[in-house]
Amino acid sequence: MTLLILAAVALAAGLATILLAGERRTIALAIGLAGSLVVLALALAMPDTDSVSIGGVGMVSTPVVRAMAVAWSAGLAVLGLLELAVGGRPTVVGPSLIGLAVAGLALATRDPASSMAALAAGGVAGVVVPGLAGWLDGPDLPSRLPTTHRGALAILGSGLLGLAVIAWGASAAGPLGGGTFNVEPAGEIGLGLSLLVIVSAVAIRTGLIPLHVWAARFMEGVSPLAIPAAFAWGSAAFVLVALDWSQVALGPAAAGDAERLVIVFVAMVSVVLGGLAAMVHDDVEHVLGYSILQDAGIAVLAFASLNPDVVAAARNWLVASATVKTALAAWASVVRTTYGGHRLDDLGGWGRHSPVLGAAFAGILVAAIGLPGMALFDARVDLVSGAMPGFGQVVALVIAAMPAIYLGRIALAGLAPVSVAVAEGPTGRPRWTGGRAVGWSEGPVTQAIRAIPTELRANRAPLMALGVLALAVMALLTATGGAGG
Repeated sequence: MTLLILAAVALAAGLATILLAGERRTIALAIGLAGSLVVLALALAMPDTDSVSIGGVGMVSTPVVRAMAVAWSAGLAVLGLLELAVGGRPTVVGPSLIGLAVAGLALATRDPASSMAALAAGGVAGVVVPGLAGWLDGPDLPSRLPTTHRGALAILGSGLLGLAVIAWGASAAGPLGGGTFNVEPAGEIGLGLSLLVIVSAVAIRTGLIPLHVWAARFMEGVSPLAIPAAFAWGSAAFVLVALDWSQVALGPAAAGDAERLVIVFVAMVSVVLGGLAAMVHDDVEHVLGYSILQDAGIAVLAFASLNPDVVAAARNWLVASATVKTALAAWASVVRTTYGGHRLDDLGGWGRHSPVLGAAFAGILVAAIGLPGMALFDARVDLVSGAMPGFGQVVALVIAAMPAIYLGRIALAGLAPVSVAVAEGPTGRPRWTGGRAVGWSEGPVTQAIRAIPTELRANRAPLMALGVLALAVMALLTATGGAGG
């Protein structure tokens, strides 16, 4: 029952935020922030074994559902504050609340077809709303509508493809033969084919290479704050639903030698090329986008075995990596807002200019790489080893080195001499202006209260850096503890 209340609050607040965003920005953001905090409180109070049945469809809250709801809503509350500071039309909180509600219901629902349909419908909001209203280069960008159109089609198409394979698998003509496994050779072939089709749906939804063009164009054009809901969290929910169905309906037997090779190839293309692309690009948006695609590729390796331990590792990986990329997206947005640039050549000395932002990025770096014993690090090793027995641990270490390189380049830029663009930006260090509110002559308490807006505006940059630091702490905690189930 708690999950239903959470979903209702998130949907109502999300819709209200979207509808009011154009004319009443402050009210819209206030509703979104309040909704995020209420959802966070409900997620923290949600029991791990909460269950309810609606119309014959069972819904069960699990530790994974609770962990995702807590991490997503907590991060969203901070992103909402950052969106308030960044300015512009609100395009983050509303779609994110809708995505959170849909993801929670989809993961709890025991009917995989309903889950797929819900994720397809809810995921469109995360692309359309920021795609139409949140372009960084203004409303006249020529590629805005085509990119948003392709993104919406990709999300809807992946959902329809997932629905089709679920329906076919359960039909009399499918490999499950209407509920019982077909032991004939055709049944075994059908199992493998079903697995490859559901992986194809995942590849479309997550934008795996070479299906990444729409995702790359979308990430280039929207605020970095809007990226986690559409890709990190939205993709994580889709992969989790697809994994649960594959494990229960198909089982490890579906991942034969041929299927394993295809899945490993598809996943590793994005892992390797995504990591390399993040290394060679100098703009922070591309680094963020390709790192998310690399994370999705690592998660897809779970389909190569469907072993229960590997699927559990995928749950930890998806929740932890989404939390880390939320923090990285916030860092990218704050850096661009503070210094007006997004290329490493223009961001020399950003860490020296804003020590709090530098400390936050250090936390993000550690969380993204992980250490032995941390849930994220161990999940990466388990996923790679499960797909490539014998040498998977070595490959996992190589993959872990990739974020150390592409995030390390950003860290080195932060330690470099301060560039002109960074020097001209607002200081990242807190300061007290000591100014009086004009026209007021009351006592010191009243003066202090009246001076609060002035001090907040004067310290916008360090306050935004504190928000990123809070997200970095969340990333470290989630990377250490995982999804809790």
